[in-house]
Amino acid sequence: MQRDYEYKGYSIHVSVETVSVPALRGVLMRDTGFVTQVEIFRRGAATPQFSPLHLTDKDGRWFMQEVDALMGGYSAGQRIVDDVLNARAV
Repeated sequence: MQRDYEYKGYSIHVSVETVSVPALRGVLMRDTGFVTQVEIFRRGAATPQFSPLHLTDKDGRWFMQEVDALMGGYSAGQRIVDDVLNARAV
């Protein structure tokens, strides 16, 4: 799933990928979830303003729901943009 959000003159591109890796818990099981990639662009720019970020949920665990991964990525993108704008205002 991919979404683009406009926020304060920046475009926040959020993509969610499914992750499935073996996990040992007494027996071999699959540990599945979602990870988010966030890219932030100045409006109209072709290259990202920052290096892409790969995000997981709390404690480095995979997001359990795709929508949580999507919104987690968008929230992180908003905080980065706000930090950049606040740093320029000082």
